[in-house]
Amino acid sequence: MPLYPSQSHWLDCYRRTYQDFKPKLANIRLRVDDLSYQVKINKQNRSYRYDPLREILGNHKMSLTKALNYFEGLSNNANEEIKATTEYQECLKFIEGIELYLERVALLSREVNKKLEGI
Repeated sequence: MPLYPSQSHWLDCYRRTYQDFKPKLANIRLRVDDLSYQVKINKQNRSYRYDPLREILGNHKMSLTKALNYFEGLSNNANEEIKATTEYQECLKFIEGIELYLERVALLSREVNKKLEGI
């Protein structure tokens, strides 16, 4: 039995969550871009503190993973009627976007960890 038995209930859940998380994703995207720039310009700066970056990236990874799990759960519980909607297609694209940012956070985390191990 699907978790979201009716199309209107599924769409309501999707829209509410999407409207809630979209600004958070935009903020995370800006923060990751900024952190990436900071790491890039401070590559040779031995006094630069990378410890706070590890914590910030961990928080972003946790937020992104939570959202990814929720949206994947939504998409997995969609029935055929829901899969025909544009919102379902948007949900799939949103999942891809979240996965891309999780990948960026993971790459940046590896770089930060290398810097911390090298200090």
